[in-house]
Amino acid sequence: MEAPEVCDVCGYEWAAVGAQELPARLRAAAAGFGEVFASADGRLGQRPDADTWSPLEYGGHVRDVLLNLRERIILGIAEDNPVPKPMFAAVRMANGLYDNDDAATLTKELDVAAGLLARTVAALTDEQLSRPLFYPYPRPETRTIVWVASQALHEAEHHLGDVRALASSPD
Repeated sequence: MEAPEVCDVCGYEWAAVGAQELPARLRAAAAGFGEVFASADGRLGQRPDADTWSPLEYGGHVRDVLLNLRERIILGIAEDNPVPKPMFAAVRMANGLYDNDDAATLTKELDVAAGLLARTVAALTDEQLSRPLFYPYPRPETRTIVWVASQALHEAEHHLGDVRALASSPD
């Protein structure tokens, strides 16, 4: 028996999260970003160092992940074992696509992105959730649609932890 897949940093275990709990947890993670953004000081757009994203950059990344993975899931329903285009996260960051995000707008967009993905996952049948879909991370392999939805939740909860840590740091 293969060991469960667990995030080395946050402890998230993909297989431990059932499809029925994904929608509520996606919405809760989005709300968590809004809470941090509402209570944090003016450093939300500042990177603590060159290699660590700012809270707003993390939020923009999560918004885009939720939207991108929703589209991948829909593609997985429409096609047999598709290979979706990459998200190009590094390209988005390198080209300053998160530079103009602000806390209020990003809070609304995270809520919308999480809501869209949550409703999509809630609408899927067990058969649809088990359909195959190629996913390149953390190792390239064919996954199931429910795994991809769980990956979206992992991204949201993992980076919410990053943002909470950054917002509570003294400097």
